[in-house]
Amino acid sequence: MEKQYKPHSSIHQEKHLNIDQEANVNYMGEESYKLETVSPLLKKVRENFNVFGSISIIFGGAFAFLFYKAGIGLNIFLFTLIMIGLLVLVMKGLSIPIKKSTVGYYVASALLGLSTMLTNHGGLQFLNVIGILFLLDLSLLHQFQEEEGFDFLRHFGRMFGLLFKSIASIGMPFADGISFLRKSKLIKNNRTISIILGCIIALPILFIVMALLSNADLLFGNITEKIFSFIFSPNIINVVLLFVFGFLACYAIICGAAKYGTRENVKARAKEDPVIAITVISLVTAVYILFCGIQIVYLFSNGLFVLPQEFTFAEYARRGFFELLAVTVINIVLIVISTALFREHKMLKASLTTMTICTYIMIASATYRMILYIDAYHLTFLRLIVLLFLLIDAFILAGVIVSVYRKGFPLFGYCVTVTAVFYIIFSFSRPDNFIATYHINNKEEITMEDIIFLTKELSYDAAPKVIPYFIDPVNWETASKNYEITNDWYNWNIPSKWDEYFEEYYQGIIDMNAERGIRNFNYSNYNAAKYVKRHVND
Repeated sequence: MEKQYKPHSSIHQEKHLNIDQEANVNYMGEESYKLETVSPLLKKVRENFNVFGSISIIFGGAFAFLFYKAGIGLNIFLFTLIMIGLLVLVMKGLSIPIKKSTVGYYVASALLGLSTMLTNHGGLQFLNVIGILFLLDLSLLHQFQEEEGFDFLRHFGRMFGLLFKSIASIGMPFADGISFLRKSKLIKNNRTISIILGCIIALPILFIVMALLSNADLLFGNITEKIFSFIFSPNIINVVLLFVFGFLACYAIICGAAKYGTRENVKARAKEDPVIAITVISLVTAVYILFCGIQIVYLFSNGLFVLPQEFTFAEYARRGFFELLAVTVINIVLIVISTALFREHKMLKASLTTMTICTYIMIASATYRMILYIDAYHLTFLRLIVLLFLLIDAFILAGVIVSVYRKGFPLFGYCVTVTAVFYIIFSFSRPDNFIATYHINNKEEITMEDIIFLTKELSYDAAPKVIPYFIDPVNWETASKNYEITNDWYNWNIPSKWDEYFEEYYQGIIDMNAERGIRNFNYSNYNAAKYVKRHVND
């Protein structure tokens, strides 16, 4: 906080004020003096660059070490634990006690990191990484700002605002680093400053002189070429880039989150006339009632009423599924906005309740459509994700309608908890293994398309199910008879003989596991390779 001076008429007071403000401007670079008064946490971060800069250096070093020329595996789990540890150090450096709910964020992030090491599915790994970053960012915001009185929209806006505030803070590591060096004892030494300046001045001269001498003497030229090729080798440059990116990202995110650490009380949002919302919701709900009636009559009756001749049930289910899914999301958004921006009213609550009932019918319709579609065209990872989304959608909608009738209901925290719990369970469930089991159990005869799907489109998570199935003599004979390559795409991607095809599949598993080291160890690859050695090579 800025110093308070008692007013008096001497020029001495004015001189002190000018010196104080000038020092603050020099230290903070382009940041305004007012901002630091409003955000004491940010001020503390920037004044202690030696602490938070060191944390960022550790982050950058770990990022470069764990991910340079490494796939996804153990490194994600280790890096998640490192990030959690560094966040704890950040809180300690700012003298902020760890809140109980923050521990939940940390545990959920660690579980997603562990799940990433256990699966070989690229899509699942990507979603896990997004989930880890999302949860850890929320933990920062939760620690840095009191959230009492926040509605869902404020939480949501703050979550996305962190990204832009962090990007806006990307120059702070440079400004704070320079300021720290100026204030450190090392830089106060005039001789040290002279040496640094001399080195900087000598660099361009050295480049010119060494280039001329290299042309003058071939032996000297060969030596300098080896030195430069080592210093500026792609390996070193890539490691440096990863380190710098990690350092800047870490420090910028800490500063971006610290900007939310104000001591101001959250002002209640001014709410609008509910007649506007009642009109909008009532008109939209009237359309939904008509739509839901059609769903009940034609879809859920399952043949009681005859569909048009051009539709089968699978085609009818497939048509409009994603549109229906989008409408359910729009409905949840409308309900959240109506409760956040408009005053309470009995008619508004009744309209929102009716819309909720219609939305549940739409969720049921979308789920039933997807089940019909899966029954006709079988299960895939994307279709399983959609079913998961519908399940989460149903639980979130329940929380949304509760928030309509209970003002203090923590809707944002509820939504994060529901999404995290269901997704973590899904992430650990080895969905590709489940898909392979479903596919094998529900196919009367394995065709060429099924062989390609099980071995090429599914990850090695499915190998413990696929390998024992195909090495069974009966299944092997049936599959080998159906191994007919009729498509040009197959002709240049797949061996012409059945034995060679599976030999390639087995070898791919062995090779991928052999290529992995300790940093990117992946249990799914290891387990698949173990199955090959146990059931095939032996």
